[in-house]
Amino acid sequence: MVMKNLSFNMRKFLKNTIAIIGIFILYSTLLSNTAQPGIWNAGGSGSFQLLYPEDSIAYKKIQMQSESIHIQLYKGFAVVKGVYNFLNTTNTPLTIKVGYPINTVFPSKNYQSHLNQVVFDDLYKIKGSIHQQEIPLLKLPLNNNNWYVWEITFPPKQLINFTVHFIVNTNNAQILQGYNKEYKNGFIYLIETGSIWKSPIENGDFYAQLKDDINLADIKGIAPSQLYFNPSNKTLHFKLANYGVQPDDNFILIYNRKIDDFNFEEIIAKSNYLFQEIDAFSTEKTTIGYTEISLKNPYKVKGVGNFIIDGIYYFMFYGIPLVIGLILFLILYKILKRRRKSDY
Repeated sequence: MVMKNLSFNMRKFLKNTIAIIGIFILYSTLLSNTAQPGIWNAGGSGSFQLLYPEDSIAYKKIQMQSESIHIQLYKGFAVVKGVYNFLNTTNTPLTIKVGYPINTVFPSKNYQSHLNQVVFDDLYKIKGSIHQQEIPLLKLPLNNNNWYVWEITFPPKQLINFTVHFIVNTNNAQILQGYNKEYKNGFIYLIETGSIWKSPIENGDFYAQLKDDINLADIKGIAPSQLYFNPSNKTLHFKLANYGVQPDDNFILIYNRKIDDFNFEEIIAKSNYLFQEIDAFSTEKTTIGYTEISLKNPYKVKGVGNFIIDGIYYFMFYGIPLVIGLILFLILYKILKRRRKSDY
């Protein structure tokens, strides 16, 4: 009788054990589906690259002496103006093709477990100018593997002033952290690494103005140096000096919720007005009224998904052994109890 009860209890125990193992396998599969943490599908800027082998003659011979970047953040999009000063350090003219990419993926320097994906479905209304004279695009992304390309001649020992304007859609950003996800507006400016230019980049000024009633409290972000804010014109600002020798963290801004049914075509239709606005903004020389600020972590995501998964995790690794121990104890207790009764 005792052996029969023992056999029954063992079968029951094995069934429970198999069920627990099944749950563990299911849980492990669930964990494997967690997404890479980071910021995905943000709008923003790329960085210049040499695209053709024949242009390698110019590698590290042209110095980007300075860059001045102005950004105006709107709900759903951003307008960017970049002004770059290049110096050909050689005694001969150099003509090269430089490209601006449509998308890229890069790791965060300060948050190394996170990746960032900068995706532009396009750099809308992009135009490049040398000394304020617009130059034609040599190739478009459709026939050039997702790059915009200009051909530029750099005279010997002379500065070239290159200006670029474009608009990006920021409305499709996703911020992922484990099983939590937020849909926000996201903008990322890729800091030039000097990978193709003669180092260092001597000076960089970066400004981002908040438009459309966007407030500082709506912003999360990081910058590669101390960030300042001027409340009078709602402008973020930071500076860099002698950089590009090694990778710096990029300028990341996360703000406001995704706009449903966003009509980006209407925005593109008024690009001339938007470029006039950013041109006016770029001529402002306000240097007073800026105070040091720090922004919240742009990778932090609200939600209960991670809390639930953490609860399951702790249950699997701490609760299940306790449950198994309890089951074994109860089985042993019943066996001993029935054996004692049979002895009487």
